[in-house]
Amino acid sequence: MRRNNVVAGCFIYLQQCTSLYFYVLCLLYYGALNNQNQNQKRFFVFGVMSKFAVVQWVSGEDAGMYSEVKTDAIRKYDDRKIDDEGYPQTDYSATVEWQKGRKPKHGWPVYTASIKFVSNNRFHTSAKIKEFLRLESDERDEPLSKKRASVPPPRYTDSDETDVDNTPVRLFKNVAQMIVDKYQATSSTETQKRLREMEEENERLRNDNKKLRTMLIRELPNLINDVKMALKSQCSSTSLVSSDLEGGKGLSITEPSPPKATSTEQVEISHGSNVFVDRLAWAVAQNANSASSFVRTLITAVFPIDVLLVSNLRGTSRDSGLQRQALDKTKVDAIYRATLQKWPHVVPSSIGAAINAKLTEIRGKKKTQKHPETLMLFD
Repeated sequence: MRRNNVVAGCFIYLQQCTSLYFYVLCLLYYGALNNQNQNQKRFFVFGVMSKFAVVQWVSGEDAGMYSEVKTDAIRKYDDRKIDDEGYPQTDYSATVEWQKGRKPKHGWPVYTASIKFVSNNRFHTSAKIKEFLRLESDERDEPLSKKRASVPPPRYTDSDETDVDNTPVRLFKNVAQMIVDKYQATSSTETQKRLREMEEENERLRNDNKKLRTMLIRELPNLINDVKMALKSQCSSTSLVSSDLEGGKGLSITEPSPPKATSTEQVEISHGSNVFVDRLAWAVAQNANSASSFVRTLITAVFPIDVLLVSNLRGTSRDSGLQRQALDKTKVDAIYRATLQKWPHVVPSSIGAAINAKLTEIRGKKKTQKHPETLMLFD
């Protein structure tokens, strides 16, 4: 009997608890429906539920931009101004706190913003921000700033679909071609000017060589004949003097003075040296391409052949050779000065070596020719 009473008491207690729990659930459901119908905030037993709002800033550095904030950050927020779909019934401007990061000592910064949309779900507010941005971009005919399109890895694409123009090698060739084109465009004028100057210089040198060759061909035979006549007259005068001396005649021999050079036929090789050469010989010397050729031409133009055959530069002799007379020091010094004026970097010792080499060459040709007076002066 006692056991049955205990079971009956437990059953009655459970029935009362179930009724109380059902009653609480009914109150909660009724309060939620009542708040939704009257467009007011939702009140639960344990507190108030916050919403999310899309605002467009009116003031501050971000004016004109959209942001998502909680309705708690909107001062004096009134949910009655929002319709059932979440849009404001009229233009709704309010003061909004920017609650990002750590709260400053003097409170959150406050800016004026226009409320555009309110929802309980953050996904709805994010979608609305994208929708507002898309509408504004369509009005301005500007594309939206989106993330760049993802590119699949090369191993997932066919080799035939590869764009050759986008390869690094092709890009490098394009950049190199651009640099070459730019350099050619800037330097083409300067290059053409330089080529024109070189062509003019080449033409001028060609004309000078042609004139010298013509003058040499025209004047050289006459010069050779004059040299032959001078040598013959000198030999005949020498034989006449020797025959007179053998006959016992006392003759006073006076050395003839050298003829004065005329400015139209002869040229002074060095200023103030009083040493002259034929104008043709001077032209040949000036056309020489080296200092040694210049010296070899002047030595045969300044001294006669018979003097060069029995002389050397300083009058010295070898160990087993004849004593040779030295060349005229005044004329040799004039040759040195003329050479250094035209070739300032030449070593003086090389000038003397060129003179002795030319003298040795002349003596060698004398042994192989019957008439040494016919030696070429400008070899």
